[in-house]
Amino acid sequence: MATLMVSESTVKMVARRVVNQIGKKGKGWFNGGGLVAYSESKSTSATNNKELEGLGKKKKLVVLGTGWASASFLKDLDISAYDVRVVSPRNYFAFTPLLPSVTCGTVEARSIVEPIRNIVKKKNGEIQFWEAECTKIDAANKKVYCRSNIEANLVGKKDFSLDYDYLVIATGAEVNTFNTPGVAEYCHFLKEVEDAQRIRASVIDCFEKAILPDLTDEERRMNLHFVVVGGGPTGVEFAAELHDFVYEDLIKLYPMVKDLVSITVIQSGDHILNTYDSRISSFAETKFARDGIDVRTGCRVLSVTDTEVNMKIKSTGEYVPIPHGMVVWSTGVTTRPVVKDFMEQIGQGKRRVLATNEWLKVRGCEDVYAIGDCATIDQRKIMEDIAAIFKVADKKNTGILNVEEFQDIIDDILIRYPQVDLHLKSEHLSSVIDLLKDPQGNARKEIDIEGFKSALSHVDTQLKSLPATAQVAAQQGTYLSSCFNRREICKTQPEGPRRFKGEGRYEFLPFRYKHFGQFAPLGGEQAAAELPGDWVSVGRSTQWLWYSVYASGGGLVACSDVRPFGSVYADAAQPTMKKTKVVVLGTGWAGTSFLKNLKDPSFDVQIVSPSNYFAFTPLLPSVTCGTVEARSVVEPIRNIVKKKSFNVTFKEAECFKIDTNNQKVHCRSIQNTGGKEEFTVDYDYLIIAMGARANTFNTPGVVEHAHFLKEVEDAQRIRRSIIDCFERASLPSITDEERKKILHFVVVGGGPTGVEFAAELHDFVYEDLIYLYPDLEKHITITLLEAGDHILNMFDKRITAFAEEKFQRDGIKLKTGSMVVKVSDKSITLKERSSGETKVLPFGMVVWSTGIGTRPVIMDFMKQIGQGNRRVMATDEWLRVEGVPNVYALGDCATINQRRVLEDIANIFGKADKNKTGKLNVEDFSEVINDIIERYPQVELHLESKKLKNFVQLLQGDLGDAAKQSTHMDIEKFKSALSEVDNKMKSLPPTAQVAAQQGAYLAQCFNRMKECDENPEGPIRFRDSGRHRFKPFRYKHLGQFAPLGGEQTAAQLPGDWVSIGQSTQWLWYSVYASKLVSWRTRVLVIGDWGRRFIFGRDSSRI
Repeated sequence: MATLMVSESTVKMVARRVVNQIGKKGKGWFNGGGLVAYSESKSTSATNNKELEGLGKKKKLVVLGTGWASASFLKDLDISAYDVRVVSPRNYFAFTPLLPSVTCGTVEARSIVEPIRNIVKKKNGEIQFWEAECTKIDAANKKVYCRSNIEANLVGKKDFSLDYDYLVIATGAEVNTFNTPGVAEYCHFLKEVEDAQRIRASVIDCFEKAILPDLTDEERRMNLHFVVVGGGPTGVEFAAELHDFVYEDLIKLYPMVKDLVSITVIQSGDHILNTYDSRISSFAETKFARDGIDVRTGCRVLSVTDTEVNMKIKSTGEYVPIPHGMVVWSTGVTTRPVVKDFMEQIGQGKRRVLATNEWLKVRGCEDVYAIGDCATIDQRKIMEDIAAIFKVADKKNTGILNVEEFQDIIDDILIRYPQVDLHLKSEHLSSVIDLLKDPQGNARKEIDIEGFKSALSHVDTQLKSLPATAQVAAQQGTYLSSCFNRREICKTQPEGPRRFKGEGRYEFLPFRYKHFGQFAPLGGEQAAAELPGDWVSVGRSTQWLWYSVYASGGGLVACSDVRPFGSVYADAAQPTMKKTKVVVLGTGWAGTSFLKNLKDPSFDVQIVSPSNYFAFTPLLPSVTCGTVEARSVVEPIRNIVKKKSFNVTFKEAECFKIDTNNQKVHCRSIQNTGGKEEFTVDYDYLIIAMGARANTFNTPGVVEHAHFLKEVEDAQRIRRSIIDCFERASLPSITDEERKKILHFVVVGGGPTGVEFAAELHDFVYEDLIYLYPDLEKHITITLLEAGDHILNMFDKRITAFAEEKFQRDGIKLKTGSMVVKVSDKSITLKERSSGETKVLPFGMVVWSTGIGTRPVIMDFMKQIGQGNRRVMATDEWLRVEGVPNVYALGDCATINQRRVLEDIANIFGKADKNKTGKLNVEDFSEVINDIIERYPQVELHLESKKLKNFVQLLQGDLGDAAKQSTHMDIEKFKSALSEVDNKMKSLPPTAQVAAQQGAYLAQCFNRMKECDENPEGPIRFRDSGRHRFKPFRYKHLGQFAPLGGEQTAAQLPGDWVSIGQSTQWLWYSVYASKLVSWRTRVLVIGDWGRRFIFGRDSSRI
């Protein structure tokens, strides 16, 4: 067996790197893996240990239950001050939201449980656990009586008792049968893992019984009728899971009974999921109707027998029996017997649920707390304390409160009475002071006790009980553990609100529930979600959100991005129909985006490109230095092609001529495999997405001696060249002066690519290479040349200034206002723009990143179509190449030649002037305003720059005050009003973002081509009749990043937002990881980032 030997120096280097990185990120950034749980409680265990030294015997803390509340409590509890004992009839924690999935085998039972002793052992064994059931709580003597539920015939007593100083009741609840006859005997519940296992077995029993030969079809239908009573989240999710189980799996095993299966959901309310947003309820009911699940609302179940569910329809009073094979009862929860007995002892016998105060302490009992489903918070009403609140605020005892006095207690009121905050939100009030306004809405400077009562009289209407959910229970457990952890500190330093009835403050802040949203999986890979802020999400994407949220509790869910497009257009084209030929030139951002979004199978698509992959070009600077490997940023184009449900072919070749007269493209294979290398491809529609090449501005020597950074191969060559420079400089025959020249790296161009490469190179050198070449550190220089006055001059000035300051701190030399006039093999010649002085800089490597130029094949094509005098190929706003039919151009190879408003001003005026009076009023041009704004995007830009609300204000600008009311204008005034609009016309930047949006836009146009031929959706044709077929392309800028090295990045976001620093670097990581074209590349790139962090960048020259 081979043994891997690691040198001591290697171990030290890795250790040093990890320590350095942790130092950069801050304490606690590096985590060994697993699940990181964040609590809102403050970490004070170390402080507590000091406070508790010498206090003697630990307090006895007994916890009843191992559900969400108790598990959360135990995980966050500092046990140094307590002797903790846990009692529960189940020796595990169960992830109960997945119980419906267990019923049908979507998830196995053992996959959602965690032995409670696994949690206990992480506390160094200082927590004791007993698998037993609490049979009685003796609050007077501070004892709990328990009985082991192990049924094995073992020696010893089953009963025992435990003393406690503090008791935490987290026993959960049981299913509420509402004393309906037959429910306990004939229904399944769904509260425990064992319930889910029994349901799964019962479903199979029903199918097995239904296929017996002697049964009639009527008996089979009864056996295969599954009834779910309760339209809440659990009942709905189970019905959806059962439907998927039946129609995705069981009917393939039992095909003879597939038409006999039925599922019915019975709900007493008017809608299922009535605790959710009405949009979700409606969607769920509609989906269930489509799926064939019978939803019966407004029905009350009166009894259940072994063969029937008897119910009453509320609206008609009619009694209806429903035969069944299996019934699942899911109608809410009620109190367990042991807790009910405890409530009788402490004077809560008349209540339905055990009541606690806002600190989760059981009312009427000292040192006992209750959390989770077994209890409810009895929130104090503000009107009960109104006089006390007034008295505390009225420090001068005048009987009158002024605003200043009231402001002193506002924070305490909001903390003590959460219903106040809810009332403010419901009434759309900004502060509590607004409550004191008089009935006419006027602010009052003073108020008496009666006015105070009146102002707050409606606040208590917002009191609501918290739902019995895992989310509430978990938060309560975390909150209570934080209180126990800080108990001694808060005795001397209370942190809670003021006591309005009494002196001082409460020890702790009261519990405040924070709702993070709720899911409702509806089957068929669709789910609904109600999120904070009145957000509702519905559909397949929400199902994946459900997967990710639930999986975040542990484990990794790997998702495939394969999506079946064929079903959408399954009948769109008949097999015998001749397909339209679409040829796409290029596999960059524009071409790939078009291909991914094209769904109409009536097209026969052929792709021609010299690159058989799509490259995620924003990460090319990272490839140059080994931060990311080249293969991690590319996706074979055939991987994308094979996912299409219609005919798409790919040819690895280069287009060298476009013949628009004969609608052909001439191509040449780039492989030297023998045979005929040239071929032609016919097209009906041609999409040119060939990108651009680096612009050398005809500077001598650039092509021969500089590196570009446009392709993956460019990045690989740069990486090898860097190592060449270091290896060469390390030779003993090289002088120090020569080393300085060899290790001088010059970057020409201060745009995003040049800046990011300079930053990557700096990190590569000073995080990795100087440890491998320590003697060369003093000779290394990086210089960035920019012809303009600043680098990143297309970004916000704040980003430019930050980047320049950071580069100066990092030792990267900036030379702005410098124009390169010549490049040789060993030096670069500059001309200072301000002084005209010429300088020569020696270098070891130069990277040229100064913009883009047109490819030769495009230049030749432009001459054919009459665009030979242009620098870039022009298209109209629909991306159609000007001067030639059925040819489109996307991405860097073309620019949109936006039509000027003033060129069409007479036609626009004519369209608006329907009465041919030669004058326009508001009504006339209001009919064409939307078309003008849609057709000429510069109008909207002009309105924004002038801070005008609408087009009417723009037209009114040239009129006097008296005329503004009628706004009549002739053609000359119309021209004058719009004379400056065209000044806002700008070309779109040649970025991946623009190209991707253009590709997606054009694909949508092709998908709707037939539909829009019949029903045009574009703006009015001002120079002709009718409308344009499609809406014109409109670019939406989503922001841009500028990584600056050292784990710092700048970002310019929509709405004039600028973000700079390490947090923005993590935003960059997340955005770029999400934008990668496949899960394969996402995994590879994220793996590369992790590898670089631990092991550094690879300096092998391969």
